[in-house]
Amino acid sequence: MTIHLPAELERFVHDQVRAGVYPSEDDVVRVALEQMRRHSPTPATAAGSIGAMRDDAELLDQITRDAMESRRTRTLRLTTDE
Repeated sequence: MTIHLPAELERFVHDQVRAGVYPSEDDVVRVALEQMRRHSPTPATAAGSIGAMRDDAELLDQITRDAMESRRTRTLRLTTDE
């Protein structure tokens, strides 16, 4: 595979290797692509809010707790006794 980069990005890749941050130019590109893949939406997260919440379980748990507490403190419908 051949990748063509603008001169600025090519210098950045070379500088990362020269500084010893990465052992090779291939490693610079591989790490960058892996990070991009981790931060890109997947079909599951792009499918809707529940799929998007998959990666933030704590936030989903807090939203669920808040909803359940709100349900306990309000009357949602009247019973025949009221």
